[in-house]
Amino acid sequence: MESLEPLDQPPNWGRDELTNFLELAQRNAYASFVTLRAPFAKLLAIDAFYRRLIDNLNNPESWFAALFLLRAHSCFLAAARTALSGQLPETYLLLRGCLENALYGFYLARRPELREVWLRRHDDAASMRTVKIEFQIGTIITSVDASDAQAARVAKELYDRTIDYGAHPNERALTQVLGMDRGTDHVRFEVRYLTRGDELAFGVNLKTTAQVGVCVLDLFRLVYRERFDILGLTDQLANLKRDL
Repeated sequence: MESLEPLDQPPNWGRDELTNFLELAQRNAYASFVTLRAPFAKLLAIDAFYRRLIDNLNNPESWFAALFLLRAHSCFLAAARTALSGQLPETYLLLRGCLENALYGFYLARRPELREVWLRRHDDAASMRTVKIEFQIGTIITSVDASDAQAARVAKELYDRTIDYGAHPNERALTQVLGMDRGTDHVRFEVRYLTRGDELAFGVNLKTTAQVGVCVLDLFRLVYRERFDILGLTDQLANLKRDL
């Protein structure tokens, strides 16, 4: 990817609430880049892995699954952006999408007869019901388990975590960004849109982003085993898993 020169801010940038928020989020990402070198390096290595796999995935037998690999990578990049900016619940939403793209890609590689079923989702009400039945996450994870029990276990654990911490409006999604100021005559609640990099929840979020990124790659390894082996990616993936 070609390096881009930094742009000057356009006139009036940061003078309204929306662009001011965008600027604060970007500054958080800059701070993460400077102060959280090890977690950032891990995300950088994971992204490089995606790009090497994608660049060398010419004429794959399971070509349809490759489309989901691209979508999963795009979700990973979006999650990395929000994670580094401190948008914690929002990151878990994106990480769920990242995992679901990988799970669907795996499943459609194993069940190619379902491609047309998936593509016809919006044909009519019956088609919609069929897709909802055929593509239940529990069913897909069971299919993964038949190929690699460890990969299935990790995928389910991470998927459940994304649901708990932001992909659904559950208790932990709220409490991780909830603050309270109790005075003598008042109690004031605060929901943080941006979390500081020195908070525990920020670190958990960043690590989960890396874990999901690697888990997704592990799921696609099950689809493209031979390509992984030829490119030496199987051993590289094992290295990426360290400390996660």
